[in-house]
Amino acid sequence: MTNYLEKVIEPINQWYQTSSIHAFFEWWVTELKSLIPQHYRDNLFPDSKQVLITQVGGDEKVKIWQKHNNTMALLEFDESVQGKEWWHQLNHFIAGSDQETKVTYLLDESDVLSREVAMPVVVMNDIESVLSFELDKYLPFSAADVAYDFRKGKVEEGSEKFPVLLTAVKKERLEEIVDQTKNKGVKLSAIDVNVSSGELPEAMGVNLMPKSLRKKKDWSSLKWHAGLLAVLLLLLSFVMYTSLKNKGLKIQSLEIQVDELKKDARRAKMIETQLNESIQAANFLGNLKQNTPSRVLMINELTQKIPVNTYLTRILIDDEKLEIVGESDNANALVPILNKSDLWYEPQIIGNVTQGRTGKEKFTIKSDLKPAIEENEELANGS
Repeated sequence: MTNYLEKVIEPINQWYQTSSIHAFFEWWVTELKSLIPQHYRDNLFPDSKQVLITQVGGDEKVKIWQKHNNTMALLEFDESVQGKEWWHQLNHFIAGSDQETKVTYLLDESDVLSREVAMPVVVMNDIESVLSFELDKYLPFSAADVAYDFRKGKVEEGSEKFPVLLTAVKKERLEEIVDQTKNKGVKLSAIDVNVSSGELPEAMGVNLMPKSLRKKKDWSSLKWHAGLLAVLLLLLSFVMYTSLKNKGLKIQSLEIQVDELKKDARRAKMIETQLNESIQAANFLGNLKQNTPSRVLMINELTQKIPVNTYLTRILIDDEKLEIVGESDNANALVPILNKSDLWYEPQIIGNVTQGRTGKEKFTIKSDLKPAIEENEELANGS
């Protein structure tokens, strides 16, 4: 899995390192960092320490330099390792550093062969593959005898070709340096070329160290971060699901309560309707009773008003009229007598008055009833 990731990421990383996008972000980040005070900048963005090893003469003597903030100076060691071999001093320095330390071994220019070659712009993103097939064309050595690296030059606008600085070193010399540092416990990050003509070293900007020996990228942190991200997403999904579930349950509970309230409202409306109907019925009965004279009063009134020589055979009382049928010695005399009553309006004989078997006159008298309210008012006024 790690080798596969490296194969995929390596060409992308090479393209990015040489692209204008990388240059822009480098400039942009540098400008942003410059806005932060130095004290906080050193704590928030600690730079990795860069240590350079240069050769002194033809023997194994070396000088150890430290590059910090574009300033090159000999590396100073503490007193505990003074007088010891350089690799003891360097390993002691790396072990006591709280920052990442990159160690680069600088070869002399006499150990390498450099050529500037022109390559078509169309192969800009595939330089390594092209060089691997055409290396014999640019160097007097076979690809099996040398280790090489390149540095892409500036691409002129409108040009069909661009310069590439090709640098190669014999594998015997490279293996000698690798074995020398490995036996001394020094872990190299890169093998470059010292192109300085003065005392202070200057790196060419290539890495001749075999890829198999280069420090592997530590993917464990990425795996941990990916795992933590997956756990975070899982927890976030669980929280969102729980939140949505709780909201759904709450909405469902509210809907049940709303349904119950709607049922209560419907029941209350039905009760209100029934109450209004009962009130209307009661009012109707009360109004009917209030507006209709009492039958008992009317029977009593007739009993008092009808003369002794008269008797009734039928009495009809509805809501608005009174009708009496009977026989009397003088039927026409009954009208003015009944007209004196306060319970009905002007009584009238309906039809013809006929002679009965008993010798009395048969009659039918009708009259409109007075409302009970009017009747009560007249009684009150009379009293």
